[in-house]
Order: sequence, then C-alpha cells, then structure tokens
Amino acid sequence: MVKISARKKTVVVRKKAAIPKQPAPGLDRFGAAHARMLYDPCGAPLEESVYPGDRGYVNRFQANASYGVGAGATAWFTVIKPGNACSTNFDFLASSSTGSNLAFSSAAFPGASFLSVNASKTRCISFCIALAPNAAPNTCTGTIHFGLVNASTLVNGAPFNPDQLIQLTTERVSAASALMAPLEVKWSPGGFDDRYATQGALSDDDSDRNCLVVVGTGFPAASGVSYRMVTVLEWSPKGNLGITNDASSVGRSRNTLAEVTRALKQRDSSWWWSLGKKTIGVAKGAAAGYMAGGTIGALGGAIKFL
Repeated sequence: MVKISARKKTVVVRKKAAIPKQPAPGLDRFGAAHARMLYDPCGAPLEESVYPGDRGYVNRFQANASYGVGAGATAWFTVIKPGNACSTNFDFLASSSTGSNLAFSSAAFPGASFLSVNASKTRCISFCIALAPNAAPNTCTGTIHFGLVNASTLVNGAPFNPDQLIQLTTERVSAASALMAPLEVKWSPGGFDDRYATQGALSDDDSDRNCLVVVGTGFPAASGVSYRMVTVLEWSPKGNLGITNDASSVGRSRNTLAEVTRALKQRDSSWWWSLGKKTIGVAKGAAAGYMAGGTIGALGGAIKFL
C-alpha cells in the first residue's frame, strides 16, 4: 500500500506599501484654536497664534465704558485699529454731517496700562466690541452702521464725519434692536496684522491692516452708548522686566492667517458680527456673543472648527 503524504501549500501574502496619511483638509489644531479666538475673543481658550516669527505671551484684556452725548448731539463714531493696539475715542457730534479729525490713541484700548509698562511689542490675535445704546426703550431711535475697513483709508489726523464713514460700512442695525440684544462686532485681521508693532506706535505700514468702524446716527440727544471691548494679544516683555522671551521659538501651526480667516468666511460670511444670541454655520450647535441680565458672555468656547 502506497502512503501519499499531503503537503500543505503555503500562501504568501505580500503587503502593499502603506499609503502615506494625508493631512486632514482645513485647519490643524493650532489653526483651529486661532479661529476659535477670532470667533469668540471673550471665551475661547487662549492658545498660540498661527502668526510667523517669535512666540510671545498671550493674554486676554477687557475694557468697559459708557459715553454720554453732549447737549444736542445725535451722532457718533469710533474707529478701532487692533493691529497697532490703538483706537479712537468715541466722537459725539451735533449731526451726521459734522466732522471730527481721526485721532488714534492707545489709551482706551483694553490692557493699555499693563502694556505700556510691560510690553515692548504687541500684535492682536482677536478683538471684539459689544455695544448697547443708553436710551430708554421707549425713546431709543437711530441706526448703528458698522464694517471692516482697510486702515490705509482711515488716515490718522484726517477729518471725517459720520455720513462719510457710513459709506465705508457694510452692515447696519436699528439702535432699538441693539438695545434689546446688544450688537457684537469682531475684528478680522488683514495680511500685515500678523506683524508685531512697537508698543505705543499708532501706525505702521497700514496698506494691509484692518480697522473696525462703528457709526451711530439719529440717536436721541444727550443719550449715548455703553460698550465692552475684549482683545486677545500676543506680546513680548520689555528688557528691564527680567522675563525671558526666546526669539527663536516659533509657532507650530502649518496654517497661515489667510487660511484661518478663509475657513471662517467659508463657514459663514457674517461670522464677524452678531445681534444678541446668534447660531451660525461656522459652529456645530454653538452660539456666541449674547447678553442676558446685563451680563455679556459667550458659548463659543465649545465650537469645533473642521
């Protein structure tokens, strides 16, 4: 009898070369963090920016004020240039056709007293202003106009009146609406706003820096507005503080500022302003910029940017 031995065949499986993992489309975690800070300056976690150059210290600052209008004055405007950590004071005028010279000053900017003592240079990561008229609900009249304007259009010392500035704005709401649900306007930086500015300097190359312009017309005489400004700033210390700042330490994001602002714009073209509690497509079920019981807050810290 012949014994037949069965031999097992060994099947060799050759693995294909692993396909390199592609980076996820959109923003990396640092780019997403910067987007959150732009979208929610009040409540977003503080992270490093996507800006080039050496990393500084990141802090949040806030300023609150109430401005009344002089007798007979019914119009006002403010121009804010966060990239140089400077703004104009509120100019209250007799009418919308009355002019006033633009006068940038860092004195009213959030954190001004701290920065003047401690910072050698600053750059703004995010900024917002929330406004509410001082008038009573039954007497509140007028319109608030606002927009993002290139800083080269708004030359320091040049004369402007509210009617001229309104031509530069893109949005408007009634003063009565802003009284019931305060208006919040956020800053979107220009290409040069990723640069440090010498602390206290009022201008730089303004050809690609952005300003916020807010104009009020038709207000009741001798009323005015209350506001809160919040900013997140990156700064480097002065030499006499004895604090180390490593000028060779740079951010870890692969994203640019343009990519961050483009991502915000693509998700919602009006991400930069809200009236009361507003849910927008840039976030998944989150809201930001609301006021209840006299307290301004934000829910935007939970926003997930893709």
